[in-house]
Amino acid sequence: MSDQAAAPVSIEPCASYAPESVMEAVSAALAHLGGMSAFVKPGQSVLLKVNLLTKAEPARAITTHPEVVRAVVRLAKEAGAGSVVIADSPGGRTSAQAARAIFEASGLAVVAHDEDVETVLLDDAVVRVAAPGGHLYQHFNLGRAAVEADVLIDMPRLKTHGFMMMTGAVKNLFGCIPGLEKAQFHVKVPDRADFGEMLVDLMLACKPELCIMDAIIGMEGAGPAGGTPRHIGAVLASADPVGMDVVAAAITGFDPMEVYTIAAANRRGLGPRTADEVPTVGAAWRSIAVQGFAHPAKDVARNMPPAVQKWVRARVVSRPWLEHPDRCNGCRTCEKECPVHAIKMVDGKPVYDYTDCIRCYCCQELCPKHAVGLKQPWFVRSLVVRGGSERA
Repeated sequence: MSDQAAAPVSIEPCASYAPESVMEAVSAALAHLGGMSAFVKPGQSVLLKVNLLTKAEPARAITTHPEVVRAVVRLAKEAGAGSVVIADSPGGRTSAQAARAIFEASGLAVVAHDEDVETVLLDDAVVRVAAPGGHLYQHFNLGRAAVEADVLIDMPRLKTHGFMMMTGAVKNLFGCIPGLEKAQFHVKVPDRADFGEMLVDLMLACKPELCIMDAIIGMEGAGPAGGTPRHIGAVLASADPVGMDVVAAAITGFDPMEVYTIAAANRRGLGPRTADEVPTVGAAWRSIAVQGFAHPAKDVARNMPPAVQKWVRARVVSRPWLEHPDRCNGCRTCEKECPVHAIKMVDGKPVYDYTDCIRCYCCQELCPKHAVGLKQPWFVRSLVVRGGSERA
């Protein structure tokens, strides 16, 4: 990430998660950038920051696919890495036992065993790190393993995101923040634009040397956990997380400036406005672009004067609700993970206090049964052209 403006984004087609296809695509994507040896030197420690939002099998397209991780582990070892670990801090409350279950469900525990590498929960040890040039935050508490690794490789999966619109390389770094501190950021930074600014500050603290995006099968609609898997067919690689996200946004039909992290970076001169401004190598992004990719609902108040934004958002921004009561098993995950305690269980089902709800959508992201959906007022649906799968 040393020269974000000039770092190219490599795009390599990949039709499936067949191991040989993935290895070929990841190797080719990195070859356009000088190979893994351009980023990993002999003897260095390497940490792969994957996306392990919640307990989910690979077919659900919520977590970074194990075959992509396997390919990166092998290439890092071939480059002479002294050690490789697979790490994340999943969403919500994560004990060591829960973390093991998440690694196992995602298929990454098998990869770690097969390739003789460790898995690390980034909640276990924490250090304070500066964010040079941070706007909202100048320091973060981060998982020690992510900070002390010689090489941090950021490995997101391309998905929509109800709050940030899209989750990619910048948003994936949120998992370097330990445990429940992530939920507290939703309380401290409830505004979407400000949250995007915070994530850019976090990127400056994490300083990933390389980003490799799993865009073979992404997620559209109600991401990052409740959406629908959608074939895209590519692996992306870059030293520039913002440039990678701009290209990924364009591939999935976003105006990149609709994505809050990209807009925040652009305001600081850290990234372009369009994919055509990003230097790319390998395949052309338009050859990978998918049509009709379903997006989350937009925040229709984002361009209104600040004085009226709060009033408008309370009335027109999508709100979480129990969309599928038949799926709800009363586990109380939504209640426990709500950062502002706006959910109470009544007769085994969640009931929302929308006066306190800050529309962070943590409940929708972390519901293990995908029972929570997002509802937009009918009059907004009639005015706004949008994708997604919301229903009244």
